[in-house]
Amino acid sequence: SKVSAPSSSSFGPAMAADSLKRVAIALGSNLGDRPGNLREALRRLGALPHVSVQATSRLYESSPMYVTDQPAFLNAAAEIRTTLPPLDLLRVLKDVERDMGRGFGGDQIRWGPRPIDLDIVFYEDETVMHAETDTTRELVVPHPRWQERDFVKGPLSDLTGSWALTASAVVSPTGLDRNLVASKRLWMEQGGERGLRMASKDGTLGCVLPIGGGATWQWSQRTSVMGILNVTPDSFSDGGSFRHVDDAIKQAMRMVRDGADVLDVGGQSTRPGAELLSPAEEWERVGPVLDAIRQEGIQIPVSIDTFHAEVAAKAVARGANIVNDVSGGTLDPKMHATVADAGVSYVLMHMRGTPQTMQSASNVAYDDVCRDVAQSLQALCDQAVRAGIESWRIILDPGIGFAKTSEGSTELVANLPDFRSHISEPYKALPVLLGASRKKFLGQMIGRPEEEAAGRDWASCAINAIGALHGANIIRTHNVRATKDATLVADAVIDRARGWL
Repeated sequence: SKVSAPSSSSFGPAMAADSLKRVAIALGSNLGDRPGNLREALRRLGALPHVSVQATSRLYESSPMYVTDQPAFLNAAAEIRTTLPPLDLLRVLKDVERDMGRGFGGDQIRWGPRPIDLDIVFYEDETVMHAETDTTRELVVPHPRWQERDFVKGPLSDLTGSWALTASAVVSPTGLDRNLVASKRLWMEQGGERGLRMASKDGTLGCVLPIGGGATWQWSQRTSVMGILNVTPDSFSDGGSFRHVDDAIKQAMRMVRDGADVLDVGGQSTRPGAELLSPAEEWERVGPVLDAIRQEGIQIPVSIDTFHAEVAAKAVARGANIVNDVSGGTLDPKMHATVADAGVSYVLMHMRGTPQTMQSASNVAYDDVCRDVAQSLQALCDQAVRAGIESWRIILDPGIGFAKTSEGSTELVANLPDFRSHISEPYKALPVLLGASRKKFLGQMIGRPEEEAAGRDWASCAINAIGALHGANIIRTHNVRATKDATLVADAVIDRARGWL
């Protein structure tokens, strides 16, 4: 499913720029492989000569509306550009629905279960009213029920530039932006991200990540904890402790009991100056552990920590649900395409250089670390999307300790909201992962820089709680039990705060 990045155009010869129309499409599915169905619908739309997919929202799971005795829906929104007039575009959407197995008429229940649902929500800022005839379906644009559907307003909000909501905006939005701004305002009036967090808790609406095989992982309800399982002899923190499969599995099961939401398995040390393994060497370490995790019946999602596309592909084939790439795709040009084909989620981390060079003076120098890291991640997101990774599969990681000074790492944690503010839609609201656990800058903070890394667990809990309060959605940690307690406290404070922290 190849989707054009928002900053890129890929229009065919039939799509003259002066005739292009910007359109917001709502997508939904509650039968079969729901994430796969949404991806396939986008792929089919993007393959048409008169349609180009420009941006996609996060992925939302919603309880069924109108007809409640049916499975939960996955929902998303996409901005497309097209030369097709509204009725012709409607015919195209219905053809895609029909080809993907959706039935019409007969004994079909209105608002009932369906493998795919595609609706035109906005067509620029035009109003369209077309009654059903013998040859055409009814079409009303803007969609007559968009304002009552949170599962539409949320995704639409993800596509809307925040500039349009500021009081200092001089230019009034026009075209599609006018309608997107209206939806963003309505979403914000209902509570925005705070409202989404509360809706996630009561199960009516939440953001999810696809993790392969049609499964999803809910991440918007609370701060999630990712347990680190290093199977390396030279990790900076616990190198050699879990090299043997039996020891690794005992640690994995301990982390699950302690409350881990996901396990992150890595065989390549990425500490400053670490020597890089070949894909074969890395797989020799992580392959048996991945097999044993599933054989032991561990059910939580598993992430593979690798920057090798070959290792990522093998790991997904063995049951990994997330690819965690410290290079964001810069160390292996095949990584983005590999993840795109795999259909799993992708941690896209910021790093300059390689583990051997990342702490050089040039690589740790920034004009504004929050802005510069955000803009770099924005560019990498564009590359990943052009390769076929929908934005709803991306997790952003600012790369604490990677090509950062201690001051730079501290500044990023202290100013995560500012970091996020420098990222443009549709990436601004994507989940953020924070990986500060046991890192050297914490030892410097507490005045014990030479202490063994495990002695930084209390400091790690402090920085992790601060990160959660500042908007980190996933905390990557060595000490799951302590971090779980820290995030539970942070979440309780967030839920009681008057206003978004």
